[in-house]
Amino acid sequence: MQNHAPAASARPDIISLDVLLNDVEEGRVRVPRFQRPYVWTPQMMRELFESVLSGYPIGSLLFWAPRDLVVETMDMVGPIAIPTADLSSQISLVLDGHQRLATLFGILRLPENHPRGDTASASDSAWWLGYDLEAEQCRQFRKPEDFQNPALLPFRTVLRTADFVKFARSIDATSRYSTQDKVILLDRADRVQRAIRDYRVALTSMRDGTVDDAVAIFARVNRSGRRMSSDQMAVALTYHHGFNLEDTLDSILGALSEYGFGDVSRNVVLQSLLRGAGRNFTKPNFDDLRKSETQQALQHATDPVKQSLCEAASFLNRVIGFHTARLMPYALQLFMLSVFFLSRTSENSPPNRQIEHVLARWFWATSFEGWFASANSSEVEQAANSMEQFALSNLDEQDIKQFEARFIDRPLRPFLKTFDRRSARIRSLMLVQIARGPLIDPITGEELDGSALVADPDTRDIPYVFAPDGTKAARSPANRILLPRSHGGVVRAALEAHTDETGGLASHGIDGKARAALALGDLLAFVSAREAVLVAQEAEFLSKFGLRKSDDIAPSEYEVDIDDL
Repeated sequence: MQNHAPAASARPDIISLDVLLNDVEEGRVRVPRFQRPYVWTPQMMRELFESVLSGYPIGSLLFWAPRDLVVETMDMVGPIAIPTADLSSQISLVLDGHQRLATLFGILRLPENHPRGDTASASDSAWWLGYDLEAEQCRQFRKPEDFQNPALLPFRTVLRTADFVKFARSIDATSRYSTQDKVILLDRADRVQRAIRDYRVALTSMRDGTVDDAVAIFARVNRSGRRMSSDQMAVALTYHHGFNLEDTLDSILGALSEYGFGDVSRNVVLQSLLRGAGRNFTKPNFDDLRKSETQQALQHATDPVKQSLCEAASFLNRVIGFHTARLMPYALQLFMLSVFFLSRTSENSPPNRQIEHVLARWFWATSFEGWFASANSSEVEQAANSMEQFALSNLDEQDIKQFEARFIDRPLRPFLKTFDRRSARIRSLMLVQIARGPLIDPITGEELDGSALVADPDTRDIPYVFAPDGTKAARSPANRILLPRSHGGVVRAALEAHTDETGGLASHGIDGKARAALALGDLLAFVSAREAVLVAQEAEFLSKFGLRKSDDIAPSEYEVDIDDL
């Protein structure tokens, strides 16, 4: 067996946080453009600092110092702009650990003038992380009064001696605490400072090597732990050949955002691009993505795919009646619709009302059947081919019959007993409520935008009617209601005050029996009555498309078949 010298050498090291952050601040450590963007949540940011304060390891960082190579890098690390790289000095690129490094750098080096308080966005506020010296826990500073609270230590002051001294003096000067309490708070602040100042990070630096070496290592280290999605892997593998797939995906998602679908899975956009380029979209060949001819095909497909996805999104807006991917039962439904519109050439006439009705029937059938939940990659590919064949056909009665034979071929799933938005069946239930419309807020009397309620990234879920008590009845979809979270997480009390305003309640499937149970505080009777109404509403709505739920299938207790968005 022939021995080959390693393409790159690696050296392990241990480095202090302060030294590491100085290198980032001065532009000596940079993030290559083929990295994924910053995606961590505030909870993940807090958990990282909790590990640092406890002295727990946060995993090794992997850097690459290329020789005689210029690699495109990001201008920002976290929320902070970094200086242009000095080409005369050695630059290290982050291959693994971008999210951790950006969190540490963004929080500990956060500028004092970074947006804060009520005027700051949720993403800006997340960087104002610190330590509550009274509660002894990490927390984000969100309200203006948080920045005036002498017991809240901003982490940005910890490695800045003058700022930390100023903070310590604010505790000493306040009349809010006794002398003994001040001593306790100052001691805790000192422990936090020492924990961060003395923390060491494991670092492995790779010297020399090619861009291919770096991308291969990047792909390998990201196949363990939190896996990369297909679009992230594709971006990593194509970037260095001059085709910026990330910008292409962003451009398409930006166009989709005009229809409310900018929150669709990036992987669906990638699949649409791959199919438009004539490549395998169910099992992407990453080696093939590195070939110039594949990238040229992707570039050539970008504009028509963007247009077809926008036409699919427009169809969902106009015909189905919603505008957020968070309500899409299956993301592949958007992909399949884009296949239809992509296949319609300029010589084809646009779909008429009859064809739109056929596509709507297809949408509701696949939503309630769980068609895509059980489909394997081969079936998905065949389904795309069927959609293309249908689009290229004469769209006559025989063509419609042949098209529907593939998709409308199994019973519709019954009402679920447990609410979970990761269930396509639950999303279908909410879609029917929105599509039947209009939904009226019984508390304010205003018309509601159901899509906007579900799309709100700050809303994890829609409110309960009765407070959850661990019973099956409390977990029922009939105990959840499409109302703004501003009314609270539990809205029974607010609804009780408006039981005479039947129009708003009726739009949410709350009839006379349910109103009576609401007034009596009878959860079981309320859920039973409202569930019966919701089931009847679904049946009536689906009958417009010639679809009927089976009476032979018992309702399921619990069902999750898609990733949460």
